[in-house]
Amino acid sequence: KLFNLDPGLLQKMGIEAIGDGRLKVPVTTRVPGTCMGSGVGATDISTGDYDVMTSDPETVAEYGLDKMRFGDFVALLDHDNSYGRTYRKGAVSIGVVVHSDCLLPGHGPGITTVMTSATGLIEPVIEPSACLADILKIGTQLG
Repeated sequence: KLFNLDPGLLQKMGIEAIGDGRLKVPVTTRVPGTCMGSGVGATDISTGDYDVMTSDPETVAEYGLDKMRFGDFVALLDHDNSYGRTYRKGAVSIGVVVHSDCLLPGHGPGITTVMTSATGLIEPVIEPSACLADILKIGTQLG
């Protein structure tokens, strides 16, 4: 399922069909589902965002959560956003970073959903340039 995504941008994201209905989707970061906080349970994902909790330094270091930039596409592991923001083992959602970190527990970088698969048909592939700045050649680019 797709949300909040311009068809022109979708064509530029480097998504690759790999058979059996599965898609390889470039992302900068894989976020473990247990790190999702404020906004989990919201029933309307077409607006707003939900937050990656960054209060555990070991998890932040392990997954590189402190390296996320505005505009990065990230994979939310074990999260299904089909009909709201929910934890579901095997699901994968892709989102874009829309706001920065926060010192309050349960809050952190905000992610707006652009696609989701409840059954794991999305295979996230790490690609450092999977960011709006790099894809659209605007703002501060990596390359």
